[in-house]
Amino acid sequence: MVRPEPTTARLRLRRVSMDDLHAFVALETALRTRDGRGAPDPAKSADYLADFVRVWEDGDLGYWTVRQGEHVVGFGGVRPKPWQDRRCWNLYYRVDPARWGQGIATEVSREAVAAAGTVRPEWPVLVETRPSNTAAIRVAEQAGLLRQDDLDGYAVLLLEFTA
Repeated sequence: MVRPEPTTARLRLRRVSMDDLHAFVALETALRTRDGRGAPDPAKSADYLADFVRVWEDGDLGYWTVRQGEHVVGFGGVRPKPWQDRRCWNLYYRVDPARWGQGIATEVSREAVAAAGTVRPEWPVLVETRPSNTAAIRVAEQAGLLRQDDLDGYAVLLLEFTA
C-alpha cells in the first residue's frame, strides 16, 4: 500500500483537507490574476476543494497539499477519473507562480505516478491540457507520460504501466 502522505527530498505531500481552503484560494487567485482572469469565486473554490477531499474520504488516492518547509507551495497528485470508457488516474499539479521553475510540479508528479502505479497499475495516468500549455506538457513528459493525438481540443498525455 502506498503511503498517503509521502515526502520527497524537499517536499511534504499531505492529503488535501478543507483546512487548506485559504491556501487553495490564494494559489488560484495568484494563477488567475497572472493570466488576467481575476480572483476565483470563493464558493466555487470551496466546492472544488471539497470534491478533492471527498476522494480521500471515499478511500481512493487523491490530491495532496504540497508543502516546502512550513509553506504551502501548491497542490497536486492523482485521483480516479473516467476517460475513454475506462478508469484512469488524472494527474494534476498547480504550483505557486513564485515557485515556478524549481521543479516542484515535476517532483510531485513523479511521486504521484509512482503512487498510482502501486495502488492500481491497471489504470493509466492521464493529463489533459491546452496544447499551448507547454509547461504542463513538459512536466507530464518528465513524469513519464507520452504525448498522444490531441482529442477534443486538448493535448493528451498518457502513461500505461506494464505488467
